[in-house]
Parts: sequence; structure tokens; C-alpha cells
Amino acid sequence: MNKLNITIALFMLLNLSISSQTNQSSAFEAFKKNPSISILPDYSWAGYKMGAEGIPEVKGKIFDVSKYGALPNDTLEDFEGIQKAIKAAEAAGGGIVFFPKGRFLINEKEGRRDGIVISKPNIILRGSGSGTDGTEIFMKNYMLPKDPDKKWTVPAMFTFNYYKSSSAKSVILDNAKRGAMKIVLEDASGFKVGDYVSMKMQNPAANKEFLDNMDTWNIWKTTNEKGVQISEKHKIAKIEENVITFCEPLCTNITASYNWKVEGLNLAEGLGVEDIWFQGNFHEIIVHHKNFIHDAGWTFLSIGRATNAFIRRIRLTDVCAGISIGNGYACTMINIRFDGNPGHCTVNATNSYGVLMVNVTDASNAPGMWHGPCSSNSSCNTVIWRYEGQARSGPDFHASWPYCTLVDASSCKYIGNGGNYELLPNHMKDLTYWNMKQIGKFEKVDFWEPQLYENSNNEQNKFYGKFVKIVKPNIIGMYGDSISFVREHLGLYESPGKPVTPQSLYEAQLELRLGKLPKWIVDAKK
Repeated sequence: MNKLNITIALFMLLNLSISSQTNQSSAFEAFKKNPSISILPDYSWAGYKMGAEGIPEVKGKIFDVSKYGALPNDTLEDFEGIQKAIKAAEAAGGGIVFFPKGRFLINEKEGRRDGIVISKPNIILRGSGSGTDGTEIFMKNYMLPKDPDKKWTVPAMFTFNYYKSSSAKSVILDNAKRGAMKIVLEDASGFKVGDYVSMKMQNPAANKEFLDNMDTWNIWKTTNEKGVQISEKHKIAKIEENVITFCEPLCTNITASYNWKVEGLNLAEGLGVEDIWFQGNFHEIIVHHKNFIHDAGWTFLSIGRATNAFIRRIRLTDVCAGISIGNGYACTMINIRFDGNPGHCTVNATNSYGVLMVNVTDASNAPGMWHGPCSSNSSCNTVIWRYEGQARSGPDFHASWPYCTLVDASSCKYIGNGGNYELLPNHMKDLTYWNMKQIGKFEKVDFWEPQLYENSNNEQNKFYGKFVKIVKPNIIGMYGDSISFVREHLGLYESPGKPVTPQSLYEAQLELRLGKLPKWIVDAKK
């Protein structure tokens, strides 16, 4: 037998071995056969360029922070020098704000309520590596909340805060199905091809549809009185009279009688952060919501109103909160590591469409961060792919009506949840766990337990119950430690205790859509 035949034989044996350890997913086969009627949504529409392209090696004018007074490895604070370098890049129409190797001191002063702000497009923050011999940005003191009475208003040290208003508005006239790409407006004259829009709706009449006829609790005040709130982002591909075609599918059904509105949305292009070690100074044992310090005192990075933004090869040590993308579209966080003292939360998608979280690792001290990767505030098509968590830091569905989220090929506790009880449930329809390795043993997990706790002395039980509130999640190929569920409150339930094929739903759906897997997928899996 020649070398080629030996190689083919070994390859076949390897595939036979793998296939014998997994089940072919009937849910995925149904999706392949007819995606339009599949229970599974198409989660492939997520990430930089909606997954079709890898993040580029950006080239452009370099603005070295050391030329603006931010010198590494000295005893002087570098806050002002870094801000000057950013302002210079903004004035030039964009560029790469570069940090040489060494340690930069970013917050030696106490009492600061405002961080470093990036307010223009086409700005990349680039370090010299996130290892010990790369770029370290050290934050000695915690930040103070902008509003002393609201502990959640602590700013991030670096905030991308682009804003440009739009006057384009209309209303949706006809119904549309999840997965469709067209909507009919009353008047499309204010929009043009290439525009971004936000479809908005809040109406208590929509509750039964979005909550799949599940009964709410009395104390879910905002949900009950005002209704679930949707703010789904899209990009316009075509306009024919008053019919708008989007570049990507709807994540939900549109019922026109719920009074859906469409508004123009301006998003910043060309934003990114890469190759930096963010070092905090949080060393207390985390107490959830103890105060603003524990919740967010050391928060490093927030990107708002961005499209195709990326954050990659980042290390965060001794932080309270890590990275947030808000009002985003098609953004990627990849190769993000948390270590040191565990804090409050890791990475977050809020009010966004298609945020992809890849190779996020919680390597902090056991039992890990309080919350794992998060989807909240009407976010949809969030994909958590290849997350490595711990016994505490499961994925966080943080209420305020997120929907259509995928937890894919990950290892962690099944949940690491939070959220305001007046804005429950934690997650609405179309949450899918796919081939998740479960950490920790749980029995009879009830994703929609009846309201039994109003008079409980236990505050957690009183407001949230014993378990997280999710509308009939799909659980496919969950394995690892033993876990059982109240079956009537699940959606699809397939192959308990044993992984399924394909190993990654995101990869498989992306390959179906594109015809082949792009090279960046191979690189991401190395």
C-alpha cells in the first residue's frame, strides 16, 4: 500500500471513530432540507462582514502614543498622551494608534468619571502583543459612576462613542416571516441602498408571540405593562418603490399590527482593538451588586454604534468588566482571555445584530467570572462560539428581551445569568445550546417555573425563582456533567449526554450559506 492509500485509510478510520461517538443531528438535517420552515434559525449571519471574510491586517498612518507624551515603563500617567494621539488620528481622518512594548499607566489619579473617548470612524488601537513582553495598559484606580446614584453608569476606560443622527423614518405595512429579507414600508423615500436601519417595536400585544404563549410573572412590570421591546439592525441591499430588501434575514416575525417602526441608523466603520494586555487592580472577592466598584469599577472597553468592528488577541487581568459592543452590527470579538482575580462580567452584546464571540476564555481564578459572554437589550443573532468557561461563568442572557442566540461548541456551566427582574424573561425565543460541554450537575432545570416565590424570604427566589427564565430553548448534543430538564419548557431536545454532528452549528450553517468555509474559520480553530 502506497503512502497516499495509507493516508486515505487513516483519514477514513479517523472519521469512522468520530462518527461513532456522535449522532447526526436531525434538527440540522431538517434545516438543510428547508431552512424557511426549520425550527432552528440561521445563526451564520454573525461576525465581521457577516462571517464571509476574515478580519484584515489594517494598514494606515501610524500615530505612536510615545510621540504624544505617553511613554512606557516610567512613573508618569499616560492618560493625556494617549488621548492626544487619538485626537491626532481623528483629525487626520483615521489611523492606527500604536502602543509600543512596555507598561502604560492609565489611571493613577483617583476620582475620574470620564475615560478616553474615540468619537470618529477608522480608528484602530494596536498594541505590540498581549503577552508579558507586549503592551500592558495598567489601570491602578477604579472609575467613578457618572451618576453617583446609578452604579451601572461607570464608564469604560476606552469608549468608542460615535454618534450621527438620522431623520429617516417610516412604518412597516405588511407582515413578514423570520428568515425573510424584505419588508414593506409606508414610505421608503428617506432611505437609500447601503443605509443601516433599526426596526423598532414595543407593544404588550406582542408578548404572547415573543414569549410563545408562556405566562409572565406579576413582578415583570415593564414587560407586562409596556411589552417586549425590539430594536433589530439591518443593512439595505435594494429598494423598489416602498419594498426594502435587507442584506441579511429577519431574526423574528413581523406582525404589522404591533406598530413596527423603521428608523435610519448611522454606524461607524473601521474600528478595532488588537494585541493589548489590559491590567486592572481589582483584588477583592467579588460580591454581586455590592457596589459600583465590584460591578464595574475596572471596565476597559466599550464600542458603540459600529459596523464590522473587531476586538482580537486581548488579555484582561483583574478586571470587573471586560468588553461591550452596543448598537453594533456584524462585529467580532476573537481570542479574548480573562485571568487573575474573577470579577463581574466578561464580554457583552447589547442592542446589536450579529455579534460573534470566538475563543473567549475565562481563565480567572476558580470558580471564574460571575457572568460569561452576554446577550442583552434586544440583541439578536448573537453567536458564542468555542467559549471556555468555568463552574460559575456560564453564558449570560441579561434580560431586556434578547432573542435568537447560539451557544456553540463551548464548555461551561449552562448558565451564568443576571438581569433586572422587571425586564424578564432573560431570553426570548430561539436560544440554542449546541454541543455544549456542561460543567456542574443540575437536576430538573425549569426554564419557566411557575410563579411560586412572591412571599419568599430569599431575595433571589422572590424575584427570579430558582432557575433562569428562557422561552423554550433548544438543547442539542449537551454532554459532560449530568443535567436534567423540565421537558415541557424546552424546544428541540436532541441527543442528551452525547454530542451531535456537525460539531459546530455556526460553521455548518456558514458553509451552507457561502458554499465553503472561509480561511479565517480554519485559523480561528488553531
